[in-house]
Amino acid sequence: MACVSDERRVVPDVGQSAGMECMVPQPTEPRYLRTAQVAELLHVSPKTVSRWAQEGRLPYLRTLGGHRRYPNAEIRALVETLTEPSTAGQSLTWSS
Repeated sequence: MACVSDERRVVPDVGQSAGMECMVPQPTEPRYLRTAQVAELLHVSPKTVSRWAQEGRLPYLRTLGGHRRYPNAEIRALVETLTEPSTAGQSLTWSS
């Protein structure tokens, strides 16, 4: 069965049996995240995420409806750098 598809919909060709479905591979992770998703990853409020984006601290795109979308790969890379262990919590030994 042939399928006509755009990125989200799969529509069977006219005249084909309606009982058969087409399988279109879907991406496992979205390319862009919503404000609430970024807030959850960074453990801050959605207002903080919006403010950081407005201040230029986070990369984002605007949808046609005016909503912000954040690039998944860049946000996840930021999360990784923020969760790396640092030496700030380790005790220092001083020699005299």
